Amino acid sequence: MGLLRGAAVAVAAGGTAEQVAKAEAILAEARRALFEMLAEKPADVQQAHAESTDTLPVE
Repeated sequence: MGLLRGAAVAVAAGGTAEQVAKAEAILAEARRALFEMLAEKPADVQQAHAESTDTLPVE
């Protein structure tokens, strides 16, 4: 992630106004996607939950 920060700093320091605006849009989308990923349950947790609720215990 440090490499991404370095690239963003480089664009901010030496990019044109158009490049900075494009970089801001790219970073906003990346930030949104990362938070969306964190909000999702991992597939293995979802699968385990589905398996535990799919059947009733046998008595």
